[in-house]
Amino acid sequence: MSREDIIIGLDIGTTSVQTIVASKKKTQEVPQIIGWGESVSRGVRRGIVVDIEEAASAIRESFQKAINHAGIKHNEAVVGVGGNHIFVRPSKGVVIVSRADREISREDIQRALLQAEAIPGNPNREILHNLARGWAVDGEEGIKDPLGMTGIKLEVDTLIIEGGSPALKNLRKAVNLAGIKIKELVLTPLAAAYAVLGPRQKELGTLVLDIGGSTTGLVIFEEGDIFHASVVGFGSSHVTHDLVYGLQVDVDTAEKVKRLHGSALAESTSSRDIVDLKKLGGENSILRREVAAICEARFSEIFEMVQKELKKVGRAAMLPGGVVLTGGGSKVPRIDKLAKKELGLPCARGVAQSILGPEEIVQDPLFSTALGLIVWAFDENILERAPIADASSGFMSWFKNTFIP
Repeated sequence: MSREDIIIGLDIGTTSVQTIVASKKKTQEVPQIIGWGESVSRGVRRGIVVDIEEAASAIRESFQKAINHAGIKHNEAVVGVGGNHIFVRPSKGVVIVSRADREISREDIQRALLQAEAIPGNPNREILHNLARGWAVDGEEGIKDPLGMTGIKLEVDTLIIEGGSPALKNLRKAVNLAGIKIKELVLTPLAAAYAVLGPRQKELGTLVLDIGGSTTGLVIFEEGDIFHASVVGFGSSHVTHDLVYGLQVDVDTAEKVKRLHGSALAESTSSRDIVDLKKLGGENSILRREVAAICEARFSEIFEMVQKELKKVGRAAMLPGGVVLTGGGSKVPRIDKLAKKELGLPCARGVAQSILGPEEIVQDPLFSTALGLIVWAFDENILERAPIADASSGFMSWFKNTFIP
């Protein structure tokens, strides 16, 4: 199998590192998983690399497991980027159509998007994505693809997604130290959305919540395009820490309690169920409802922060496609019921689409981001893109994928 037929997605989280290897052939309509690997994350805190050597060791372990499982030799991957160093801002680009016959060309589209990137941002940030949300020609809005249309003035409304430069540099160093070349950096909740959303959900207006270990990423799609993205600085590991204090147990025991007996909705938990902490490393017993109450309190706080984001962008209770939950934190029982209660929207658990592979991987929300990175990169044009090297590369990635056949 040639290198061109291989896609690898690498998701470096705070609690674990997932790697997916997929094959991509001309005869395939969707990618096929041929290998996967997982390791306990080290040297990463709140989605940010804080120890390059430790992080590189964990990354190398996950990556080697995956390529060995696939029976291949490869050293390039599409890598997810998360953490609370992510910033999102809207921008606009306006240009005058250059051709004498006023037909909009690819060059005009390129100039408009570059104009949107030219608006000064924070010098300590780097552009990851410049995503078009809508176009206007001579003031006529709602245009999806202006190529070939006639007009004088071309405008684009974009969403600029940036990452902190120090955090991105340390991530690159860790991945490179692990012996891996970065094909592209992609925002993790955006990748997760590519895994779990279908075209109809993107068109209706849907919120994807990627609940990770220390952060929760959110992405809103509307009318087929991205509308908003953000990262909330709390995740499922904060529930574990609350259980440590509430139950007076160590972190490992608290994690076992959350995984085996946790629930995000106390009112749906029996008041007679007992959790024997002695079997899990603790010293006594506790009502399962008390465990659920601790879990519910923290997850409610996360959903309150998400609701503030929705209100900020005018989409609170206004997404017909509802909420799709994914990420390792979404595996806690009844979290979908709590999300529906707190956000006032229909809620479902996300399952990866447009990718073939074992059910235990495709249906595991822990692998959603790595799977989404595969889906993101499946298009042949995306595979041909160069890694992000400067401020304009975020645009060039999108431009080639969208407009160059």
